Amino acid sequence: MTISLSTDHLKKHGKETGIFYFKQFKVEDGSSTMKVGTDAVLLGAIAEVENSGNILEIGTGCGVIALILAQRSQSQIDAIEIDEESARQAGENIRNSSWKDRITIIHSSLQDFILRSEERYDLVISNPPYFSRSLKSSDKKRNISRHNDLLSFDELITGSTGAMSPGGSLWVILPVKESMDFIEKAMNYRLHLHLEMKITPKTGKECHRVIMHFMNAPAKTVAQKNFTIRNADNSYTMEYKEVTRDLYLDF
Repeated sequence: MTISLSTDHLKKHGKETGIFYFKQFKVEDGSSTMKVGTDAVLLGAIAEVENSGNILEIGTGCGVIALILAQRSQSQIDAIEIDEESARQAGENIRNSSWKDRITIIHSSLQDFILRSEERYDLVISNPPYFSRSLKSSDKKRNISRHNDLLSFDELITGSTGAMSPGGSLWVILPVKESMDFIEKAMNYRLHLHLEMKITPKTGKECHRVIMHFMNAPAKTVAQKNFTIRNADNSYTMEYKEVTRDLYLDF
């Protein structure tokens, strides 16, 4: 699930308001349950891709995270998406990119994919739906992207661990409250937290998102980091510019 906090500068105004332009690729998200947004961009930009021969993205939406990871690595990437229209649009975005030979879009639920696939991945990544037992809108696509009815945290964790290679990693971004629940559930499946990065939208505001890195083996010390997107005057922080410099046209 994404909330766009700082991607307005990616849009080309006018008839093409559903198109987002990055330095090395563009993304259309008009038909997708998962739009281009800061959550997705940050997760794709911060996840460690070194030594990842293959990557699995769970819930790719329009494909923006898969494209960012392809730009940052030489990995083979499988990106699964349960919504048919989103999978179709992601496929179009991939075909229009320079990495169409390294990214495969798969229209499937995680549950079905795990039953069919014997592949094991060095890196599993997801910007998952997280609302549970909350009031839904009349928009079915919006509900798929925001509510975890079709993919609970337990299913995401068990599916991820089943897909990970022995030394593999799981990277996830969630709101603060949901991140605590996810960490607790991950421990029940012997998936260990290695990094907790707290994301603050603006100086003086409270943390609103957490990027987490998990592995099968326990960490000697869990790395704790803080990351701020905007300064008090609403300009972008240097750390945000540095992380997204190779992606955004403006930086």
